[in-house]
Amino acid sequence: MSLLLENLRIALSELRANPFRSALTTLGIVIAVSAVIAVVSIVQGASRFMLGQFESLGANAIWVWRQRPPGVEGRKLGRIRLTYDDARAIRERCPAVRAVAPFVSRGAVVGFAGEETTTEVVATTPEYQITNNWYPEAGRFFQASEVDARAMVCVVGGKVLEHLGVSRERLQGRTLQVAGQPLRVIGFLEERGALLGSSRDDRIVIPITTGFRVFGRHLRERVVISAQAVSAGATEDAVDQMRWLLRLRHGRRRGEPDDFNIFTQDQFLENFQQVSVMVTGLLIGIVSVALLVGGIGIMNIMLVSVSERTREIGIRKALGAKNRDILAQFLVEAVALGALGGVVGIVCGYLTGLFAREAISVWVPFPPLYVPLWAVVLALGFAGSVGLISGLYPAWKAARLDPIEALRST
Repeated sequence: MSLLLENLRIALSELRANPFRSALTTLGIVIAVSAVIAVVSIVQGASRFMLGQFESLGANAIWVWRQRPPGVEGRKLGRIRLTYDDARAIRERCPAVRAVAPFVSRGAVVGFAGEETTTEVVATTPEYQITNNWYPEAGRFFQASEVDARAMVCVVGGKVLEHLGVSRERLQGRTLQVAGQPLRVIGFLEERGALLGSSRDDRIVIPITTGFRVFGRHLRERVVISAQAVSAGATEDAVDQMRWLLRLRHGRRRGEPDDFNIFTQDQFLENFQQVSVMVTGLLIGIVSVALLVGGIGIMNIMLVSVSERTREIGIRKALGAKNRDILAQFLVEAVALGALGGVVGIVCGYLTGLFAREAISVWVPFPPLYVPLWAVVLALGFAGSVGLISGLYPAWKAARLDPIEALRST
């Protein structure tokens, strides 16, 4: 242990004696580790946030939207429909489904007291609260009777208030102009943040029948359906029942592909994790090249160091140092160079990630960075390993020097 500490002390002394050379030597490793930490911190931060958002919907969440079957184009494309009536049929005929909320969304200009903003207007039913696990923080949501009556009411997200420069207290019970139509504010949604780069708080929710009234009845055949199974264990049964019913209603014959797509929360999570793995794998391939360059740099500098310190090696051997002692000394120096590059790379990578996050956040909301412990350990492990492997030949060469020849060198 004392020998290892002594070798480490010598290694650090050599690094301090040649700081500029040490910095250039570790540059390749610093760049490689920085790239790993920067990308991992961004991807993992986004992944944690996305997983949390999807999991908040519940393991029994289901979504359905229309999809063009292979070979369908031109005029036939207009026949592909997912309708408000499809959603009502699912509610009535699928016992494994607890709640169904058809919805359509459109961008619209919203105005109040001379201020205007453009926001997303979601037209849906009261069950939207259940299928999205999203409830008013103040006031109330509209009721089924208000959907039937095509009531001119709305529930407002927090970002809309911010853009209009108005408080909840001032807007409660007042009238907003939405796409030129007056809608009375009855509630305010709890804040949810961004999802897929879009703020979910920048929206207004209205009864779906009111949406048809404001934006046109053609939207009745362009709905997306969000649903929730009676339990997580019943999700597969719910999907099967919904698929059977929609194929029946859409006249799909045996062997014909679906003209709709059904996705569950598990499928969303699986797809997102696959993308994360692909990005990480691609990054590892790119970083391997940078690590190779860094390793070559360490090997070259260690060979130079052996040449410069030949007389020192001879003196140590003359005083009784064994080959393994010399080997250990130069290996520790090489590992120290690699580890130094790893530590600097971790710091630079995190700072790069912070800068990238701030730059992205100028255009779209972006979640906080997250650097998992495994990424730090892996980065340091790779950096140290590259140093160790790169130092093997120079250390072996130093250990095999003849002490007499080494002492004769000048």
